[in-house]
Amino acid sequence: MNHYPTAISLANKLELRGIMPSIVTLNIVINCFCHLRQMSSVFSVLAKILKLGYQPDTFTFNTLINGMCLNGEVKRALLFHDKVLAQGFHLDQVTYGTLIKGLCKIGETRAALELLRKIEGHSIKPSLVMYNTILDSMCRDKNLAEANDLYSEMVVKGISPDLIAYTTLIYGFCIADQFQQAIDLYNEMMLRNISPNVYTFNILVYAFCKEGKVKKAKNVVAYNSLTDGHCIVEEVNTAKNIFNRMANVRSYTIIINGFCKIKMVDEALNLLKEMHHKGIALFKIIRDKRIQPDGYTYTILIDGLCKGGRLKNAQEVFQNLLIKGYDLKVITYNAMITGLCKENLFGEALAMLSIMEDGRCLPDVATYEIIICALFKENENDMAEKLLHRMIARGLL
Repeated sequence: MNHYPTAISLANKLELRGIMPSIVTLNIVINCFCHLRQMSSVFSVLAKILKLGYQPDTFTFNTLINGMCLNGEVKRALLFHDKVLAQGFHLDQVTYGTLIKGLCKIGETRAALELLRKIEGHSIKPSLVMYNTILDSMCRDKNLAEANDLYSEMVVKGISPDLIAYTTLIYGFCIADQFQQAIDLYNEMMLRNISPNVYTFNILVYAFCKEGKVKKAKNVVAYNSLTDGHCIVEEVNTAKNIFNRMANVRSYTIIINGFCKIKMVDEALNLLKEMHHKGIALFKIIRDKRIQPDGYTYTILIDGLCKGGRLKNAQEVFQNLLIKGYDLKVITYNAMITGLCKENLFGEALAMLSIMEDGRCLPDVATYEIIICALFKENENDMAEKLLHRMIARGLL
């Protein structure tokens, strides 16, 4: 896919053989040049269209406008739009959706909103995609009041919000720490029978866990029977009920990370066991949807065990990973080395460093810094200096 130069070459070969290109072929060539960011060639093809006596169609103009936006020339695209309209040509929803997306991408959310207001004057109905694009930009700018107003406007105009609209707003409220509003929107979404996806769940769970509010995260949502469907309510059950509906590795990892942050390591271990059990259960139901912990999940657990004074448990998890043949990353080794240094077990930490140096997982700057800082802290200056020279010899400083 995306063989733009090949497509252009084929079009040229057709012309060399005396086969005149149609407007459809030339539109394709314009699209290819746009994606290759060769705008001078784009306008050369447009000139050819006019020279051959073809009438540029809406697809031609949309492709040109999209090309300008892709190249960051949004203002030029707007001027081109004005010229096209002045010459009596008609544009469509795709045109304005492209311009709105381009404006939002360069941070011109207010200009995008103004363009949305003008659309109806051109007898074009604003689409859900246009509203979603502006909502996303407003939420990322944390303009939640305006986003909420725009959401209300689209509902009043009979444009029903979809999963993207709700998830965008939930994300906006979560990054602004307005959790109750996010939950209210979630409830509304469920009442409209719009099913959430993993991304929606992860936004909610992560929002509460990022500040170590795991208890809040556990209570943030639960499913309760309500007539023919389900409704999410606050303070009913634990966040684990989320996973009964839709769980993935990232969802579990977020919660495990949250537990570890507030040193609720036993809860993290229980959840890790649950991941294994769920993986087995789901395997029996549908084999391609197993839930198994990944390397990042284990790294968080090891780090949490070490910080919680459970070094022995962390070592057991680490050894188990080695036995099972996991391809451990440097971040996992670093978490284990940090735990060893915390207990002043420098001999074991240095032994692990040597294993890394001789194996496939080479230590990085952070690996050496962890041990060196710990050694200096315990006045093991000679050992720290030797390790510093070793680090320099490996070209890491």
